[in-house]
Amino acid sequence: MNNHGNLGLLTVILLITFVLIGAVSASVIMNKTTSVSNTDLNRLTNEIVDEITSYLQIKTIVGQYQTIQGNQRIQKIAVMIKPLISQTIDLTHMIIEVSTKEQFFVLYFNGNVSPLGSYTVFDHPLWGTLTQDTYSVIPILDDDSSMVTYHSINKNTDSAFLLVQLPDACTMQKGDVVQITLQPSPGAERTVVLEAPLPISHVVTLYE
Repeated sequence: MNNHGNLGLLTVILLITFVLIGAVSASVIMNKTTSVSNTDLNRLTNEIVDEITSYLQIKTIVGQYQTIQGNQRIQKIAVMIKPLISQTIDLTHMIIEVSTKEQFFVLYFNGNVSPLGSYTVFDHPLWGTLTQDTYSVIPILDDDSSMVTYHSINKNTDSAFLLVQLPDACTMQKGDVVQITLQPSPGAERTVVLEAPLPISHVVTLYE
């Protein structure tokens, strides 16, 4: 990205920060009490800055509960991403870091991209292409087929699911926490923390 693009992103970051600070100040004046603590403000600001500088939005993350060794556990995780701006993001150079309390591993793109078609996300054949150190991609919107043809995301209208399959030793049950970090190229890393909810349905939302 050229200097004008970098300056534009910095301007957006500063504007959003000022808007958040202004919103909290207005809340204090109008209600004579602050409903948003400094910790909450810092967290919100950091999340927005991380999203902007990574060039990627994580729209949602869903997981699927399965019966594994007699217990309901999440092994399949689908991360839905969308670019913040029209910027070429090379999937072959994007890695996913996954960490738990006891393990840390890195996933690399395995080159497998296939549209959703008539499948559901968790029934897609691409799950069968995964190994313990790779992820696959299901394009959701890809007007010019850049993900399939060039393995790159290049428009802000593009969106895709990144398929992550946890190793058997890292599957999640209720209350377990997993941290996922996306490292796109270009862009800064984007980290989210997931906690497994009650298994009240097979497909559960881990982040939105």
